[in-house]
Amino acid sequence: MRGNDMKREVSKFFSGAFAGIAYAHASYAIAASNGIIDEPVFLGRKWGVGFMWTEAVVYSAIAVALGYIGWRSEPVKLQVVSAPETNGQRKQAASAASEPLSASS
Repeated sequence: MRGNDMKREVSKFFSGAFAGIAYAHASYAIAASNGIIDEPVFLGRKWGVGFMWTEAVVYSAIAVALGYIGWRSEPVKLQVVSAPETNGQRKQAASAASEPLSASS
């Protein structure tokens, strides 16, 4: 059981990390679209605001998926309960009509 708990904690950690990356990309996209900063140039290419928003959405989706894995509730484990086997039959035979136990006067 310890292995599953560790996997959940790792998923929670990476969910937070990807959420932070998504937040940073969204903030950078807002700043670039408002003219506060220039659009980045990387590998000789100018990366536009739309690409930054796409990255923010992808990182957000990854964060949500990892968050679901990390914070979902554990499945309910069914307990085996023993009961006498009946095979659909009664131990007492069905009798014909019987009189009521109490009669009103």
